[in-house]
Amino acid sequence: MRRAHFSLNHVGIYVIDIDLMTDFYTSFFGFVVTDRRDDVNPIRFMTMTPTEHHQLLLASGRAPGSTSTVHQISFLLESFAELRHVHEEANADPRVRKIWSLDHGNSWTVYFKDPENNTVECFVHTPWHVSQPYGRPIDFSLSDAEIFRKTEQEVMANPSYVPAEVFRERLARRLAGEGS
Repeated sequence: MRRAHFSLNHVGIYVIDIDLMTDFYTSFFGFVVTDRRDDVNPIRFMTMTPTEHHQLLLASGRAPGSTSTVHQISFLLESFAELRHVHEEANADPRVRKIWSLDHGNSWTVYFKDPENNTVECFVHTPWHVSQPYGRPIDFSLSDAEIFRKTEQEVMANPSYVPAEVFRERLARRLAGEGS
C-alpha cells in the first residue's frame, strides 16, 4: 500500500498567558499573527512565511503553575553565524530562561526556555552525521573556525561517523521503501 506524503507544517501549544507568549514569539522570532480569537478560549495563529497560514498556534488553556508538556519547539537556521546571533540574543533577552548549547555532531544547537518554560531549539546542520543521541557543549568563546575544527575532529573519531550526504542518501532509500 502506497503511503501518502506527509509534511509536518505547524505545531500548537497550550499557553498560560497568550499575550506574553504572542509578544515573545513575534518579537524574538519574527512571527506574524495571521488570525486570532480573543473571546472564549483565545487563540493566535502565527507564521513566518507567506506560504503557510500558520506554523505556530498558541491556545489558551494551560493552567497557571503547570509544568510544560512540550519537549521542544525546533527552528532550523541557515548558518552558524545565525546560530551565534541567536545565542547572543537569547543571552540578552530577560524573557529567556536557562540557555545551553550542544554540538550534536550532525548539528550545532542552542537551547533555551521560553517565558513559560517550554524548550526551544535553534540549530544548524553540519556536514557530518554520527549516531544520536550525542552531545558536547559548544564553547561560543571560540571562533567559528575553531568550533568547526573541534566538531570535525570529534566526529571523525566517532565509530558511527558518515558524511551527512551519505546519511541522507541512505535515509532517502529507507523512506522510499528500499531498505537500508
